[in-house]
Amino acid sequence: MKTPLMKSLEHGIKRIFFGLSRVYLKKGRVGFSTIDPLTIKRVLFIRPEKLGDMIISLPVFYNLKRLYPHLDLYTISSPRNIAVVRDDENITRNFLYVKKPLRDIGMLREVRRLKIDAVVDMVCDDSVTALFLTQYSSRSAWRIGLGKGRHRRYYDFNYDYRTEDGAHVIDSTLKLLTAFGIDTDRAEKHVPPTIAESSYRAADRFVASLNGDAPGGIIGINISAGRPTRVWPEEKTIELVHRLLDAYPACRIVISADPKEHGRAVLLARRFGSRVDPLPPGLGLLEVAAIISRMKMLVTPDTSLVHIARSMRVPVVGLYTRFQKNFRLWRPYGQTTGAVISRNDYNIFDIEVEDVFRAATALLSLAEES
Repeated sequence: MKTPLMKSLEHGIKRIFFGLSRVYLKKGRVGFSTIDPLTIKRVLFIRPEKLGDMIISLPVFYNLKRLYPHLDLYTISSPRNIAVVRDDENITRNFLYVKKPLRDIGMLREVRRLKIDAVVDMVCDDSVTALFLTQYSSRSAWRIGLGKGRHRRYYDFNYDYRTEDGAHVIDSTLKLLTAFGIDTDRAEKHVPPTIAESSYRAADRFVASLNGDAPGGIIGINISAGRPTRVWPEEKTIELVHRLLDAYPACRIVISADPKEHGRAVLLARRFGSRVDPLPPGLGLLEVAAIISRMKMLVTPDTSLVHIARSMRVPVVGLYTRFQKNFRLWRPYGQTTGAVISRNDYNIFDIEVEDVFRAATALLSLAEES
C-alpha cells in the first residue's frame, strides 16, 4: 500500500504531465446525440481500478452485448480486477494496465491496432490516467465519460451521476449506455461474474459436505476487508456467530477471509465446533463467488463481496461507516434493508452486535416470505 507521501508525489507528477500534454489532448465533439451501435464494431472500456469497480460494471457489458451481439467488447483492466472479467463471455479480450510505462505503451499499441470505434471511460471522476488511456487508445473513436468535471471538454458524451442524489453506483454506471441510445430502466441490473461450471460443481460438493447438519442453509460471514478500518472487531463477530447459531439451529455458518487471513478464519471456526466452518483454502475469487451463490445470506464489511453476492441476489448484511457518499453509492444493491451504519465516518468498530443481528433476522425473514 502506498504511503500518503508517495500518493501525493504520484498525483503531482500526473498533474505536471497533464499540463505539458494538454496540447496533444483532443477535445470532444460538439453536438453529440447518440451512437448507433449498428454502425460500429469495437468498444473499449477503461476500468483499471479495484475489484468492486469491475464487478459493478458487469451489467454494462452484459446489456450492451445482449442487445448488440455483433459488437466486440474489450477492457483495459488492472491486476486487481482482471480476475472478474478474464473469462467473461461478453468480453472479446482484456488488456492489462500495470503502471509500467514500457509495458503499458506496448499494450496501447496493441489496442490502437484494433481501430476501436468507441472508448468508454468508466472511472467516475477526473482521472488523468483514465483520460490518457482514453485518448491514446484511439484518436478517432467516440469518447464516453462518467462523472467528469474539469476533463469534461475531452469527451463527446459525459453522464454526470452527481445530478442524481442517492443513485446507486450500478444505476449510475449503467447510464453510460444512454450514449448508445439504450434505455437503462429496462436493463438487467443483477449480472454475476462468468463462473466455470467446474467451480459451481466444487461449490455444490462443499455445500453437500455440510448439509447433513445444515438443512436450513448456509450463512456466510466475511471477516476480511481492504482496510483495517473496515474490519469488525473479532469479539463482536464471535458474539454474532453465537446468536445466529442459537436463533437458527438448522443453519450452518461458513467463515470467509482473504487468502492471506485463512488461518484466522480457521482459528475462529474452531471456537464453535461442528456447525461453523472456514471456506476451503486456496480458492480463487470466482471459486469463492460460486460458494457465495449457494448461501442463504452473507454478512460482510463494505467489500467487493457485497457486490458479488448481490449480483447473484444473495441477501447481504453490509457494515458501513457513516460516510454517506460512500454508503449511498455502494450499499447492497436492490435491498430495502440490510445495511448497518457506524456512528462515525472513519471505521465500523462501534457497530453493535444487536444491530447486525437484527438486520440479519430481518433479511432472513424476507427471504422466507419470498
